[in-house]
Amino acid sequence: MVSPTRRALLHGAAGLAAGFAGCSGLLDGSAESTRTAPRGGSNGRPESGSVTDPETLLLRLATDRPPIWLATSNSEDSGRPAASERDRWREFIVVDDTARADRLDVADTVDRDQVESFLAATDFAGETVYVEMGAVEECFRLDLCYIGWTPTEISTDYTRQLRPYTERCEADELVVEARLVRIPDAIEAADLNSYSSSIGSGVCDRRRGHAEGEGGSEPSPASESDIRTETATIDSGGGQ
Repeated sequence: MVSPTRRALLHGAAGLAAGFAGCSGLLDGSAESTRTAPRGGSNGRPESGSVTDPETLLLRLATDRPPIWLATSNSEDSGRPAASERDRWREFIVVDDTARADRLDVADTVDRDQVESFLAATDFAGETVYVEMGAVEECFRLDLCYIGWTPTEISTDYTRQLRPYTERCEADELVVEARLVRIPDAIEAADLNSYSSSIGSGVCDRRRGHAEGEGGSEPSPASESDIRTETATIDSGGGQ
């Protein structure tokens, strides 16, 4: 576990230029948002929280391998995971300090400057970057409804939306969406043991959820007509 002294010394570079666009990357966000204030635990650390409008860098790539990974110096290809044989897969990485951020490596098809700028703009004394990657059909896109967390768990909820008809796509092709999500809380990667992600077919309703600072369950991710279609959960070491 990283010591409080390390957190006090960490700092991030200020500001991140907006305007990422195109297939290689863009910023996700919403004009309307619901945010829950983290609830304090007995040791002074936040107990839980959630947000529907986190600062996010989205990368959408045609690949069958995770385009972002934690590099290792003693393995082939810097430790990049091998191609997946599954049609659906999800990978998770938690970046909780600058040393871990320095280990984050990207594929040649990823705009490295965008990723490095996003990490540099993160103040790890009070923020954490959560990287979530997964396959999606090329004619669809995922919309992040919310991200929730406790000291031991991170969960996300998405809706699957059709892309505009003006954007060409192949019905049977898969692409990878990789998101770097900035969580407004300092989470220890070593403490996490559960990662979950659900995907539905409704529309995110970011006006629903907690009032500021209230306790209780996570915010409602989508409209009442939403149908939850997919859920992926990995416990005890599923993330990196």
